[in-house]
Amino acid sequence: MSWQKFRVIYELHSPLHIGYHKVGNVQRTRYYIPARNLWGAVTEALTRRGFSTKGVSSGNYQQVGEWVKTHCAFGYWFVYENSQKNSQKNSQENSQLLTPCYCGDGLKYGNLSVTEFERRYLDSHVTTALDSKTNSAQHGSLHEVEFIAPYSRQNGARTQVSGLVFLDDEAKKILNWEYWLSNLQVGGERRYGFGTIRLIEMEPEDDPITCTRPCQSVSKNTSFLAHVSVTTNVQIRGQIEPLVGRVTSQSHAFGSSLTSAIVCWTPGSIPMDDVQVQFEQEGYWVVL
Repeated sequence: MSWQKFRVIYELHSPLHIGYHKVGNVQRTRYYIPARNLWGAVTEALTRRGFSTKGVSSGNYQQVGEWVKTHCAFGYWFVYENSQKNSQKNSQENSQLLTPCYCGDGLKYGNLSVTEFERRYLDSHVTTALDSKTNSAQHGSLHEVEFIAPYSRQNGARTQVSGLVFLDDEAKKILNWEYWLSNLQVGGERRYGFGTIRLIEMEPEDDPITCTRPCQSVSKNTSFLAHVSVTTNVQIRGQIEPLVGRVTSQSHAFGSSLTSAIVCWTPGSIPMDDVQVQFEQEGYWVVL
């Protein structure tokens, strides 16, 4: 089986919230889009738009989801600062993918500190439920949702995200990405219109590679761009967290079940040796 790697760029057309953890009344967001969220967004889009093929019935979420897991693979997608677009705003900054890295002076996103990244790209939305009897805020219902803003505070340009997509021989043959997936809705708070992204560019990178699952080399002292299973003897500098996802097994019970936790190094962690990683179906990487 061979896999073709593509680099995609999407732009945000609404706030983007990727559930992380809660601090007080604030529901925090991740500063990137994990592969599992992309798998869910692609599965939903294909199912709703009537995609079908051999062994996959139109409208069947489970069958479409399994097909996507088998024939597609995703890297994590990160905020992308596009110098060509920003030049229209008289910005002199170079294009850069704002990937996390546990550098000597702490966690950074591209060449931005966490504080500067948050200043440019994060915002929040406060909501509360109303008590119909008193027509006032319902006790305990106040909450704040953090999100990646659709426009940068730095120059007012629309926020873009970029990352990798791998398609195997079958997917390349029958899945016209631009036709089926030019618009996606990813992440949480979608009932409020969050997470709408639109395709700007999709370009192939490198020649097709022959392997069971897509693989990639990571040089020592270069940050991991995904969660990486800790089941490795390689020395790594960074942080560890349990990676848990939600599963929708019934159409009326969205995200009602949880996957088993996988202990992983977080994106931005740095290996002390050259390693080869494999993109797993569940979205994380394993060191080979």
